[in-house]
Amino acid sequence: MRPDIRRLSAAAVLVSVTVVTGCTGDSDKPTLEEATKQLIADGDKLLASREVAASGKVAVTERADKDTESGCVAGHVQRFFRAQGDLSGPPDVHMPFNSAGLMESALEFMGYDSVVNDRDLRDANLGVSVVHNPKTGLTFTLTVRNGQKPNIMIVGKTSCYARNR
Repeated sequence: MRPDIRRLSAAAVLVSVTVVTGCTGDSDKPTLEEATKQLIADGDKLLASREVAASGKVAVTERADKDTESGCVAGHVQRFFRAQGDLSGPPDVHMPFNSAGLMESALEFMGYDSVVNDRDLRDANLGVSVVHNPKTGLTFTLTVRNGQKPNIMIVGKTSCYARNR
């Protein structure tokens, strides 16, 4: 894939994620504590799924245990669930876009909607999917790549919430 197309696809992902995870005044939105519990539950369920097991071995690196202002307006925070790992077998066994698609389907079964996927921007060495749950405001970004470790990166996050003082 040409570098300019790769930059455009990365920009499209970032813009979509920013729009989806922006701060809203939705009264049905769960509290940060409720969203954090759901984020951890959904992340754990994803990691235990056969879709992840079919791709490789993945372990949690962050369990949404601290507030961060990254990506939020001033005075607001969010929580992150992060996991990473490597594809199983030799590089030619797994196509990254297939592995990302498998993980995306597991999250869609849990009520997430596809926001961005790489079906139109297919790259043999990179698969990216972004899914969002409209009821909980949670978003997961799934990245699978060949040639660079870790091969699998999963990032889940809550929406932004006003900081409790």
